[in-house]
Amino acid sequence: MLTASPDEMSSEAGAESPALDPEDMVPAASFHKQRVVGLGGSAGSIGALRTFFERMPEKSGLAFVVILHLSREHESTLAEVLQVATSMPVVQVTAPIRMEPDSVYVIPPGKHLSILEGSLLLSDASRDRGKPVAVDLFFRSLADTCGPHAAAVVLSGADGDGAVGIKRIKERGGLTIAQEPGEAEHEGMPRAAIATGMIDWVLPVREMPDRIVNYWRTERVLRLPSLQERPPKLAAAEDEEAGHERVVRDILAFLQERTGRDFAYYKRATILRRIGRRMQVNDLTEPRAYLAFLRQHPGEAGALLQDLLISVTNFFRDKEAFATLQAAIPRLFADKGAGDEVRVWVAGCATGEEAYSVAILLREHAATLDNPPSLQVFATDIDEAAIQSARAGDYPETIVADVSEERLRRFFAKAHGRFRIRREIRETVLFALHDLLRDSPFSRCDLVSCRNLLIYLNGEAQERAMDIFYFALREGGRLFLGSSEAVAEQNKAFVVEDKNHRLYRREARGRPRVPLPAGPSLLEFDLRERV
Repeated sequence: MLTASPDEMSSEAGAESPALDPEDMVPAASFHKQRVVGLGGSAGSIGALRTFFERMPEKSGLAFVVILHLSREHESTLAEVLQVATSMPVVQVTAPIRMEPDSVYVIPPGKHLSILEGSLLLSDASRDRGKPVAVDLFFRSLADTCGPHAAAVVLSGADGDGAVGIKRIKERGGLTIAQEPGEAEHEGMPRAAIATGMIDWVLPVREMPDRIVNYWRTERVLRLPSLQERPPKLAAAEDEEAGHERVVRDILAFLQERTGRDFAYYKRATILRRIGRRMQVNDLTEPRAYLAFLRQHPGEAGALLQDLLISVTNFFRDKEAFATLQAAIPRLFADKGAGDEVRVWVAGCATGEEAYSVAILLREHAATLDNPPSLQVFATDIDEAAIQSARAGDYPETIVADVSEERLRRFFAKAHGRFRIRREIRETVLFALHDLLRDSPFSRCDLVSCRNLLIYLNGEAQERAMDIFYFALREGGRLFLGSSEAVAEQNKAFVVEDKNHRLYRREARGRPRVPLPAGPSLLEFDLRERV
């Protein structure tokens, strides 16, 4: 029997990448096990912070990091103000410091905070990028370091800082919370976070401490099947774990019936961890209780689906990898002129940032040519809400952390505190609802980008995906994978161009056969739903 404690989860650790365990971007042994709560806010949040710490138990076992927008022109008294509200030690970070449980750490003015191997590190905040992004940057670091042992709380503030980082917290299996906007002195930050669709709880501040403590208390008593497959005889046994196993299958069958999504090709560990996370969020410890909850609450199927789809990305994610791709872009244009076309497929595009990033690279190179070919980027995902968001091409101001000023001026229009992709880029990208493993693939592509999707799929599905990419690419086309993904060494269809940044070239391997759909397509399901 598995309890969902992180120590027991860590038993299936694989080799680590610099950022996370490549076996799975959901809870894994590479994450630091200290449970950390990051609290981000700006104008009007000091009162909320005092309420939070007045109600947080002294011995919760959690570490707390407070990120506010503080003027570099003045000394901060935030640590002293919060110390009045709690008996936990409150420390303003002035040098690298190792986090301890039951302690509060406060950002100093003019700095950014990040986490590395359980320690808080300082860096200078840039003066020239306009809007503050300290909360977003810390939340990303918190997510990548602590994963499921992280919680992110967005408090009062007038801008959208935190909205991008919240998505990374959710992707890594952490808990996301926003202050009730009606209670916040300035509702901009909570509303921006809520608008991402990635917030687990919207709460008055006074309710947050008990809910957070109980969330991790529930984790210790979760009852789920083992992350490892049971042998057939044991799987058929009439014991408690076999019963939980059958209930988990019923949960997935119910989800497929409601949403049309089949997760048979997903890794078992990913599925169980995501179900376990939803159980924690809803304060349930038994799979049977969660199945009943799922049936009784119409919105929960969508929430579980979102947890499993993990539709999260950001612009030019992994800057070094995108620099490698940028260097390869001219090769996609080789021997092409005004009557030709550069075709790209971005599979698993989520909310569109990666697809637009690739389109920007293509457009930048095309602008250097006298007679450039036309450009077409096909961007697909199985998450309908994510596709709708991608089509809108509308993003918060905090993308300044990822997009250069020159690119912001050239490819984005700013209005009402947000950045919108300009028409010339939006018209280059065609977004479509599409299941990589079930729907017909695109073809004659010069580049296929599929980043941070394969890590969620089992071995059989990964092999099928590689066959699909081989078919989709023309000879000499490039395949761009995520930092924790790789083409198997025995697969001779792709040659490594850059091993560190996962760029491959398709080789000639005979005539590719068309991969047959593996089941009902998303289009078929959508048509059935409309009847």
